Amino acid sequence: MKQLRKSSEKGFTLIEVLLVVIVIGILGAIAFKSMDVALDNSRWDATTQEMEKLSWAIAGNPDLFANGVRSDFGYVGDVGSLPTNLDGLVANPGGYATWRGPYIQNDFTQNPNDYKTDGWGNLYTYAGGVAITSSGSGGNPITKQYANAAADLTSNTVQGVVTDGQGNAPGSSAANVSIRITYPNGTGGTTTAVTNPNASGNYAFSGLIPQGVRTLAAVYAPTNDTLVRTAVVLPRSTTILDFKFRGSLWGSGGSGGSLSYVSGTASLTGGGQQLDFDVRNSGSSSVNVTSVKLTYSHTPASYYELVRWGGTTVANQSNPRFGSTQTVSFSSSQTIAAGATVTIEVQNFRECQTGGCPGANMAGTTFTVEFSDGSIITFSV
Repeated sequence: MKQLRKSSEKGFTLIEVLLVVIVIGILGAIAFKSMDVALDNSRWDATTQEMEKLSWAIAGNPDLFANGVRSDFGYVGDVGSLPTNLDGLVANPGGYATWRGPYIQNDFTQNPNDYKTDGWGNLYTYAGGVAITSSGSGGNPITKQYANAAADLTSNTVQGVVTDGQGNAPGSSAANVSIRITYPNGTGGTTTAVTNPNASGNYAFSGLIPQGVRTLAAVYAPTNDTLVRTAVVLPRSTTILDFKFRGSLWGSGGSGGSLSYVSGTASLTGGGQQLDFDVRNSGSSSVNVTSVKLTYSHTPASYYELVRWGGTTVANQSNPRFGSTQTVSFSSSQTIAAGATVTIEVQNFRECQTGGCPGANMAGTTFTVEFSDGSIITFSV
């Protein structure tokens, strides 16, 4: 009878099994660690991208252009101030007429607050400043700063020069030119600021204007000429916007009004103490005049007491009398219709400003007369 042979095949020992389990555990731990790192990187990328979108929602995307100029200025561009919280980017803060949101969209409609939480599910930190912060992961916060200061976005300057069609500055007519700009006031409404250029035509709205597309109007009151232009106000900037009226409004002598001297009408009566002359409104609309200024040279110095407009006394003063280069305000505004002519009388020239003194004969004197509408005329008698 043959003897049975023992099998030479052996199974795994306990030690071998344990080693395999340990190796598998190490490999699994490494795999899980790699997955954690990849997931954390994914969350970091999603957070930084969303923070970028939030910054655009607040201050606009500087890379969006239309017709060659920046076109997107976000919440600040519409409202004129920074939002007090991130809610204002999606919901109107309180009936704001200038609000044009929502400025950002949720990635997940089932979570209405998705735009306010980072990739780790934590709320962003934002309190109306110029930075948004995520607490990040592992004590490594992420901050997105989109301006150096709030004033960079809300308090910029618009300035320029006003001239007529011939390049003349308004000179003494500057007070009759007004520049207006309308901009959001930060609380849902708008503000209109008004300024006048100086004699050289320079004007400025300094440190007032929020970033965005703003509308300016230049108005020349005597003729009601109006120019409307658009300024693209960038953050932390001074925007230059010039106005050029048509025609020669402020040509020789700097006259900008529509009143002109009627040639040959100036005359003296009463021993040279009474001056009469006619002016015509050569413009296309009525002109209101509230004051007049006579400039002349006479030896000895001379002063006058009375100004009459079309037979109506509009200024009367003898203590002290009116003098050369003095602006004389009328007791009531006087209107001269388009195409009409009016006679102006300047009476009772004297050789002293107060008290009794001889009358002054003004023969041989050249007068320059400036009216409140900006008109300037010159004649000799």
